[in-house]
Parts: sequence; structure tokens; C-alpha cells
Amino acid sequence: MTNSSYVLDANVFLEYIYGRPLQGQAKQIFEDAVLEHIQIMVPSLALDEITEVLCGNLNEITDVERHLKFIEKMAEADVLSIIVPNIQTRMKAIEIARSGNPKSGYPELTDALYHALAIMNDAVFITNDKRHIAKVAVFGHIAMLSDYA
Repeated sequence: MTNSSYVLDANVFLEYIYGRPLQGQAKQIFEDAVLEHIQIMVPSLALDEITEVLCGNLNEITDVERHLKFIEKMAEADVLSIIVPNIQTRMKAIEIARSGNPKSGYPELTDALYHALAIMNDAVFITNDKRHIAKVAVFGHIAMLSDYA
């Protein structure tokens, strides 16, 4: 991938945290951002989504806190930009969410917010959600986490 700006889906963080099959690619993205080879950003709702998954899946509250502090430290170090979507981004997300059809289904608005943020910032939305990509590929600015080299 040659783009230098990426919007990361919450599932990228979860691949890293839980040691899932694409942990290596997720780790590479974070390393590239720390080394300032790329810029990474997320919509503010990513924090809520990550917190929800950690809350429901980690028994030790200290583990939840440790992972959230990791994300907070990345933001404080300007490695990760956490962005509250503006009205233009929200309207693009609505356009994306309404782009499906009854047969194949409609994109979820939360996924569309990540994607819209990428489009509005000339970035690439990195996700592990094949179904979302299939529904919205026409909008561009999207790639599978597995494709990150």
C-alpha cells in the first residue's frame, strides 16, 4: 500500500490485542505510525467500540485499563489522531450507509463513519470486515487489513 494516511477499524486494534491471525499486520501498522512512515486516525466512536469489546471479554479490569492506556498514549504522542466526525463526514457516512440494497444488505452506519472519515481525509480505511468491503467497494478508499504489507 502506498497511501500514507489510514483510518483504522476497531477490529485492527482487536487483532493486535487478542493476538488474532492478523496481529502481525496490525502491529506493523502501529510500528509504521510510531516511525512516522504513515499517519493513522480513528473516529472517536472507535474508543467506545474497543471499550465495549474489552469490557465484555477481559475478566481483569487492569487488562482493560492497560489496553485503553496504550491507545491513549498513542494519541498523546500524536501517533494516532482521534477525530470527532464533522457534519460533512457524517453526511458522507449516511450516503455510504444508504448505498446498499434489500438483497445484499446495507452497510452499518458505524462502519460507514470510519469509511467516510477515510474518504474525507484522502486516506484508506483499513478493516477486517469483508462484508463491508463488498458492499461499499465502489466508494474506494478501503482495504483489507490482510493487504497491509
